[in-house]
Amino acid sequence: MAQENIFPYREGNLWGLCDDNAKVLVAPKYDAIKKDRSKGTTFFEASLGNSSGVYIGSKNVIPVEFQKLQYVSTNLIIAVKKVVDKKEINYLYNTKGELLINQPLSYLKGIKGNDKRYDTTFIIGFYIKDLEGKESLVNLDYYNDNKLSYVLKDVFSIELDNKKSKEELAIAYVKQTATSAVETKYFKVEESRIILLDNKKDSQYIQENTGPKKKKEGYNNYEDNIAVPNIDSEMVVEEPRGYSGTGEGNNKISSLKRIPQSPISYYKYALKDNQIEIEVSNNVKKNVKLVKFPVKTDKIEVFKTKGVITDEKTIADTLKTYFNYIIYQKKNKFGLAYQFPFQKSVEYDFLEPMKSEKKYDSGSKNYFKVGVLDKKTKTMKYGVIDVNHTFILPAEYDEIKMGYTITPSFKEQVFLVKKNNLFGLVSEKKEIKLPIEFESITFNSESPSFLRVKKGNQHSAYISYYSNSDYVLTLLPMYYPYPVREIKYTISSGKKGISLLEAIEYIALEDENKNFKGYANPNGTLYFKD
Repeated sequence: MAQENIFPYREGNLWGLCDDNAKVLVAPKYDAIKKDRSKGTTFFEASLGNSSGVYIGSKNVIPVEFQKLQYVSTNLIIAVKKVVDKKEINYLYNTKGELLINQPLSYLKGIKGNDKRYDTTFIIGFYIKDLEGKESLVNLDYYNDNKLSYVLKDVFSIELDNKKSKEELAIAYVKQTATSAVETKYFKVEESRIILLDNKKDSQYIQENTGPKKKKEGYNNYEDNIAVPNIDSEMVVEEPRGYSGTGEGNNKISSLKRIPQSPISYYKYALKDNQIEIEVSNNVKKNVKLVKFPVKTDKIEVFKTKGVITDEKTIADTLKTYFNYIIYQKKNKFGLAYQFPFQKSVEYDFLEPMKSEKKYDSGSKNYFKVGVLDKKTKTMKYGVIDVNHTFILPAEYDEIKMGYTITPSFKEQVFLVKKNNLFGLVSEKKEIKLPIEFESITFNSESPSFLRVKKGNQHSAYISYYSNSDYVLTLLPMYYPYPVREIKYTISSGKKGISLLEAIEYIALEDENKNFKGYANPNGTLYFKD
């Protein structure tokens, strides 16, 4: 039986819950409802005023009456209620909403093991104090569905001796009543269980593990399954969080061309006293010389290449590899050269190296934005060339930007192009990714895995998702009244042949001021009403 999909539902300023057909399951009555998939696919934290609680699906499992919810380890919640005189009462739940200790507590502190091989957030038990001041030590068996058992129950006081306790053994001083004598108790941990030792039956183990510390043999000097509770250690409290992603990687290895084993000469340029300093090196020697640039220029600049540029000549005794190129200006014309000996370049009305709009872009090709001025209209039209002056995109656009690839593994460079105040996407192979018909195409700064698009007053997204061992690039099938803030993919989004509607769990929307507006289905269903 398929699990029901449930989403936070907004009506005006109030929140409830609905199914994927926008059928209301919990009437909107809360100030906020947060979906936290890390705690479960249908885990929601609801808040009203200063009070919070938890829903699992459409069932309210932790009442919305607590002033604080502390998320401990990966599956525990301490619900705190403030009463008169600013006192706090604590309740211990798991993330299924089950009350683990069936009584209110005035104090509650998590106990972690000291075994450094395990996650420091691993909680093995709790030291608790009830409203009457009675103290207990409870064991929480992580591997047995958080089964709770009392190691010590309802005693007057428990004091752990952190100075004498060791990795193999914990020592505590216990008073059963206010007037009783102090008893020394010994504990050890096996797997995730705190075990109270019998002073007589376990006397040999106690004797062997008290006194001077003995160095252990083996990995990192730790026993295979030993850890001790540390009541003084701080609990690690987690805030609810959500995740977004685009699927799985494809682990493909790109095909490599075998480079002929010819001698290689390396060329580096630097500008010195209006001349070009050329450094030529190979495996044997290095020569440096100054030469005049053969073209009379008003301005000349030397740039580092992205990667290196290697001459691809079919017949050559020596391969030439270049680490720099030169852009020069002569009056209102611009040229580009990298090969030595230098020659006059094809000249353009505008020329500049292109930089990716993405912060991280693994593209390794050197591309240049060039402009050609229309003498009749006095307008500049832009295109893209490579270092050899080959046009990648023709000079016919009002604007061009680079770096609009959205697949996690880089395949090809994609350019944003503008014509007649509308935008589109074109690849370096001249393939139209999106037609030039959008008012805007922009990155979401918080999620570079998709591009936000706008047509008229409607919004959508250009996305990539993983299917059939590759990434599928497509526009969402529907438009929404607000910009796309986040796209959450299902766990099964990498399955073979999965459709777009199956790959996406939900879409989150926000207004132009980045205020969260609500959730939507990829089929266009909105889970909110303004």
